[in-house]
Amino acid sequence: MMTKRFPLTAGLLLTLTGCMTNATVELTKAPFDATTDLTNGTSGATQEFLDPTTEFTSSTTPGALADGPLLRAKQRATVFAKHTHDNLRTDIARGQGEYLASLASLTGVSGDQWTEFQTSLIKSYPMLFDQQVPAAQSTQRIVDLAWAKGYGLPSPAK
Repeated sequence: MMTKRFPLTAGLLLTLTGCMTNATVELTKAPFDATTDLTNGTSGATQEFLDPTTEFTSSTTPGALADGPLLRAKQRATVFAKHTHDNLRTDIARGQGEYLASLASLTGVSGDQWTEFQTSLIKSYPMLFDQQVPAAQSTQRIVDLAWAKGYGLPSPAK
């Protein structure tokens, strides 16, 4: 009797195991498939981060592509300044700090220009953070001034 039940039991277990695995896989995949269908394969957070890049690059002229690395560097500096505006305000008021050093690095300010960079930003503090000026305009002023002390400097004549 035992020998007749063994093949039947083994066959039944193999059949049930296969069904449960397929059902489990389908149930596991369903939320991911639904999310992918809703977002076209991208998450909203990723798109929110990439939108400024898309808008910036779509607004540039084809002739400006030769300056691509500099444009991307200025864009990175602008995004950084926008997201750290309050911290930059504190660092510029003090004339030093990690956010100010990061801005200098992003805008190409060399070590020998550091003192002039600090002095320039400290003297420009009232203009940069005027309460009548919206934060976006203040951010642009900060980046423009920093850029002028770094990558925006004219190249030395050879």
